[in-house]
Amino acid sequence: MTMRIVLFITLLFSFIKADILETNILYLEQKIQRPPVLSNVIEIPEDLGIQGAKIAVKDSNKTARFLNQKYNLIEKISSDKKELLSSLEKFINEKNSFVLLKVEDDFLKELIKNPLFKKAVFFNIANKNSDFRQSLCNKNLLHTIASNAMLYDGLIQFLVKRDFKDIFLISGTKQKDLQIKKDIKRAIKKFNANIIEEKQWAYNTDIRRKAADELPVFTQAKDYDVIVTADNYGDFGEFVYFNSWLPRPLAGTQGLTPKTWHKVIEQWGAAQMQNRFEKFASRWMEDEDFAAWIAIRTIVASVSKTKNNDMKTSLDYIYSKDFELGAYKGRKLTYRDFNGQIRMPVALVQPNALVSTSPQDGFLHPTNDLDTLGIASFQVECKK
Repeated sequence: MTMRIVLFITLLFSFIKADILETNILYLEQKIQRPPVLSNVIEIPEDLGIQGAKIAVKDSNKTARFLNQKYNLIEKISSDKKELLSSLEKFINEKNSFVLLKVEDDFLKELIKNPLFKKAVFFNIANKNSDFRQSLCNKNLLHTIASNAMLYDGLIQFLVKRDFKDIFLISGTKQKDLQIKKDIKRAIKKFNANIIEEKQWAYNTDIRRKAADELPVFTQAKDYDVIVTADNYGDFGEFVYFNSWLPRPLAGTQGLTPKTWHKVIEQWGAAQMQNRFEKFASRWMEDEDFAAWIAIRTIVASVSKTKNNDMKTSLDYIYSKDFELGAYKGRKLTYRDFNGQIRMPVALVQPNALVSTSPQDGFLHPTNDLDTLGIASFQVECKK
């Protein structure tokens, strides 16, 4: 009996004295000024993304202590790119390997060209521009937010399945509107739908007071099944529904909307996650929060499995067939080794309900039906 006690105490102290594997994670956010919009849209929370990272680190550390591991989140949020670069350089020079990015197109392009980019694993948690999955991808850049290509492939699949094949496409004039329009048109061609009419909303008037007068005239066209909008900032799209010339449904950036994550997702244990996040952040979980949560969970899964937190070991494991992640989506998530995009279902929602989830039944792929969403391997122009 005495020997057992001695052995137990010895093992206990050896566990306590063992080195803790600490993993530092940098959250790097480029603060931007949102452009003015022509309608009173719902305000976007100031803390999108970071709250998802915080709750993921908090949850992960509850179990990490039993594995003698610890995760530390370091925040750097600034509108000054020099400040952000300085923080990144300091972080990587201290032999750290994981960075979450919430940055705009121009800055992300600069980062990819920077020699620092070869020394860490970067997670894009906010930028939906499909170019970073097709022509500007990088083996060190993983995307945990769905690309516009994924989102609108998911939407057009649903419209085609429901026989809403004849589309009236309306886009705005801002850069992100044009990016979305490009991916909508690509998806329409990919899934054999038709553009009956295409128009651009190029007006700078306050649409709130004149929607009932202007939009019926603007949407006059020969018969179509559905209106699809590409209006990232809500300049006009919120007012199209019930103001169109023909009584037709609305989809795209307004109406039936494709999302990485949304409050109305409740299945597969998601309701419990939604409630915990609301209690933690005092608001709903949004796309960027979920993408940041996925990024942290990816890091934790890699470190826990490999018992290592260096860049090469982590990337090798994350891209391998052994990696998969549960994430309240009803499917195990994996990363595409040809462009770093995470495979995941796309939720199709209206403001108060989940309407459907893509990929839709009947849209086939030789290896994985999730790869019917987004940029395919043969379309990738960049080298890993």
